Amino acid sequence: MKQILTNAGKGVVLWIILLAGQTIGGLIFFRNVAPIAQDGLIGPGEALLISSLIDAVILTLLAVQSRLRGWALGATLATLLFGVQIAQALVETWIFNHDVHMPASMFVATASCGLARDLIAGGGIALLWRGRSEPAAPLPGLGWKAPAIAALYVLCYFAAGQFIAWQSPDVRAYYAHVGPIGPLLVIEQFGRGLGWTALAWLVFRGARKPSWATALLCGLALSGLMIPLLLFPNPYMPWAVRSVHMVEVGVSNLVFGMLAIWLLALPGGRQPAFHTEMRKPA
Repeated sequence: MKQILTNAGKGVVLWIILLAGQTIGGLIFFRNVAPIAQDGLIGPGEALLISSLIDAVILTLLAVQSRLRGWALGATLATLLFGVQIAQALVETWIFNHDVHMPASMFVATASCGLARDLIAGGGIALLWRGRSEPAAPLPGLGWKAPAIAALYVLCYFAAGQFIAWQSPDVRAYYAHVGPIGPLLVIEQFGRGLGWTALAWLVFRGARKPSWATALLCGLALSGLMIPLLLFPNPYMPWAVRSVHMVEVGVSNLVFGMLAIWLLALPGGRQPAFHTEMRKPA
């Protein structure tokens, strides 16, 4: 119980650090941006509080189960946070920017603000969870696993897009220029899949040992760190579209994250190590 309360307290401190980092980054890099009118369920202030709280909970869960400590943990989780919320989101926006119409200045401001916040968060994590990191387990077969996992992402992405997002008339109207799926879009999403694979690898390498809990936590991280971004009002994507994307991204990234850990744990194509351990007699 004492350890649970200690970790909960660290999570609260991390929430405050994330709020402070986002506020500092916003004051520096968005000082010339006009206020955005509310177009969803909540305003930007409430969205900041909720999204930072979700980030803090997920990062705390990752830190607790990680074999890393100190600056190694801080750098890993800061990279994961930046990769999911900033890098992947901006790449996806760039791919569909003929519909989104985000100016280059907003790309730069978003990336700069996110980097400032995540550097602050990484330092906070390093100080909150100090100690010595445990040795990493070997990860064989990454040469074939990485493209296989990236291909899996493409499958999850297009399946969720077809059966969730594209069922909404608001989404179809918003992406008016999107026609049949072509080779270029598949290649672009495969590239994003390699990026998602690297982020799943960060979770896998940080875990003390492969487990179904690790797989679930990876899925939660890849989906839960992305979804709250869609709570923020913005002039580029209306709430009717963002709300559908929340479901789409939540489902596809959750499934992908879990399956990515399962594939990373495969020892040379055999059963995952954590599945074998679970079947050992007591």
